[in-house]
Amino acid sequence: MKNGNIIVNIIFGIAILILFVLYVQKPSTENKKETVAQETAAVLDTIFADEEMVEANFPIAYVVVDSVMQNYLFFKKLEKQLQNLVSAEESKLQKKADAFQKDVQDFQYQVENRIITTADAQAKQAELEKRQQNLYMEQQQKQQELATKEQKLQEQLIDSVNACIRFYNADGKYKIILNNAYQSSVLYAEEQLNITNDILKVMNARYNASQAKK
Repeated sequence: MKNGNIIVNIIFGIAILILFVLYVQKPSTENKKETVAQETAAVLDTIFADEEMVEANFPIAYVVVDSVMQNYLFFKKLEKQLQNLVSAEESKLQKKADAFQKDVQDFQYQVENRIITTADAQAKQAELEKRQQNLYMEQQQKQQELATKEQKLQEQLIDSVNACIRFYNADGKYKIILNNAYQSSVLYAEEQLNITNDILKVMNARYNASQAKK
């Protein structure tokens, strides 16, 4: 838009020059004033027409990707699968943690009541420490695996959004389509440039069509 503004400023300067020449060269009569007003209006129309032309040559739109993901049917399906996987892994780890805690309490009871020999107590303590370490490592590993799965899901969804945008803009209507999601670099954009709902409709329609074929 910077080039457009430069063009508009040049034309506007020409308009002012025309007005000055007309004012100096023509008598100040009512008819002449009306002529000047008409010529001025014509120049201003040219300015605004040129500005609209510049805007038309640089059409911009934006998509709130966060909103698309929250309402994309395929995303909801994958998100539910991921949540189920997280719940299943947490349940497995919790059972192991509960079993470990029970064994620790049993060991403490045996030591306090001198049911176990010193040698056996030392061996049991070493075993429990090893189990605790393995349990912690397994927990860290599962968290890393789930984080990787979530990252791949996000990448898959971003690819889906980009593919849909290319499909939606196949006619080249927009030259630039921005992401106006939370914490994006876009500080302000008018609502009329928002094509989020259009993209979402296309994505859900394509997803429903793919499911209908199965």
